Amino acid sequence: MNKLKNQFILSTYIMIFLLFIIKPMLIPNIISKILTAFKPFIIGGVIAFLVNIPMRIIEEKLIRPLLKKNKKLESLSRIIALTCTLIIVSIIITVFINYVAPQLINSVTTLANSIPEYVTLVQNFVIERMDKLNIQNEIKIDVPLMIQKSISYIGNLMNTFISNLFNFTLGITNFFINFFLGIIIAVYMLLSKEKLSMQFKKVVYALFNEKIYERIIYVLSLTHQKFSRFILGQSTDGLILGTTFFIVFTLVKIPYALLISILIPILNFIPIFGTYLGILISAFIILMVKPSAVILFLILIFTIQQLDGKFVYPIVVGNSLGLPSLWILLAIIVGGNLFGIIGMVVGMPLVSVIYELFGEYINKKIQGKIPKK
Repeated sequence: MNKLKNQFILSTYIMIFLLFIIKPMLIPNIISKILTAFKPFIIGGVIAFLVNIPMRIIEEKLIRPLLKKNKKLESLSRIIALTCTLIIVSIIITVFINYVAPQLINSVTTLANSIPEYVTLVQNFVIERMDKLNIQNEIKIDVPLMIQKSISYIGNLMNTFISNLFNFTLGITNFFINFFLGIIIAVYMLLSKEKLSMQFKKVVYALFNEKIYERIIYVLSLTHQKFSRFILGQSTDGLILGTTFFIVFTLVKIPYALLISILIPILNFIPIFGTYLGILISAFIILMVKPSAVILFLILIFTIQQLDGKFVYPIVVGNSLGLPSLWILLAIIVGGNLFGIIGMVVGMPLVSVIYELFGEYINKKIQGKIPKK
């Protein structure tokens, strides 16, 4: 019987392998269709995970202590916490759509339409400075042509990006339908997360032995902990940074203060490179609009970043991931090569989980080789 079973399993593997050789795109297409079919549930799961972070804080730190004496109302703490969280998220989205988004769209549109004018301004500014320093006579290059080509190239890239962004917005109707369904699914998940968790544990316990079951639950718990800490820490630090940038840049009249104050904290989710990429793009925007403000912008941005790194970041984020610098680079480069920007963002907490599990495995192996006294 066992021999027949082994032959059947081997035959199945051979058939799958041959199918993959004959029709290499069949399996990826099947996976793609499955992912498309389950897209609302995937989106719902992501929304539930993100909303659960503030909801858990509101429920555990605010709602339950307030309703502790009233047992009837305490049973409704989950519904109250979820309602409060959704109201807060709705207010933030409404404020963004009504006040922030129009200013951002106006800034990007104005910037794109004014690129030729900004090219001329930057060109004249650089030539004027070079004439004062008598640099242009010493070097035999066509500086105006070089500047014009460089900025025109960057301008074309920005126009292409804006055009692609516009084309992208025309095809997101299906995404919004899935997103709406995802919100409904997320609400169901959050209201019954303990029940769903228990059902999942029962399935895993039924399929595997106790040792494997405990390991799977531990890995999932560690993954949830790492991702939650990373998202909460980076979001809080980004909010503090963005608010500080906006206040300071508005006071000193830095152009496109709102756009820059949102751009840099968002790119800050990409470790190491994100912040510098945001600063580079912002400096280029300011260079085109008001070249004289670039030095002031760089001084302010690096000062605020230094203060954030020494006082805010250690408290808000700390060393929650516990990754050495080399592993952070590994997470960014490999994650970016495999999945682009999303891979860079998700790569750090994911590699942090792998790093901790691998460290535990190595320590266990070393302890096993130490002779017992």
